[in-house]
Amino acid sequence: MNDPARDEWQNPQLVVAKLAIAPSSRVADLGAGGGYFAGYLAKAVGPEGTVYAVDINDTALDIISKEMKLRGITNVLPIRAEPNDAKLPEPVDFVFSSNTYHHMKDRTAYFKSLTRYLKPNGRVAIVDFHPNGFFSGKLGHGTAKEDVRREMESAGYRLTADYDVIDRQHFQIFIRE
Repeated sequence: MNDPARDEWQNPQLVVAKLAIAPSSRVADLGAGGGYFAGYLAKAVGPEGTVYAVDINDTALDIISKEMKLRGITNVLPIRAEPNDAKLPEPVDFVFSSNTYHHMKDRTAYFKSLTRYLKPNGRVAIVDFHPNGFFSGKLGHGTAKEDVRREMESAGYRLTADYDVIDRQHFQIFIRE
């Protein structure tokens, strides 16, 4: 989950820079896993901002809690979600999701319901593996970026950015319509 070698292909600093998150923002790291991106997002929002590290896996949330404490990061709060509900305590400015989209069942319905947790003009970033790429043969992971765009548009979002900066993945940003 948090293997330092991942930095070489995931390029987290560049990804977070492309998000253009304002200081003091409220951000949800959806499907946070072991919190790989949570620390980078915490730095982007600054001490006045909050990152909700959202996951359905209690073990992952425990890892996040321990990792953030170890690193002295105090603005990351683990949130135990349900498969169909992020359970966020407040509306957020930005939802970030990396390596999670392909795991979701009814993605259009999920992201349609997620709008209740997004502030007006809230944005959603999806980073996922190419379907025939790095992880597809090993784990069956991946979603075509055209499918992500179609499903997100059906859920009420508009594509605002489509970056080709990660070799193994596509990276798109959407805004709530």
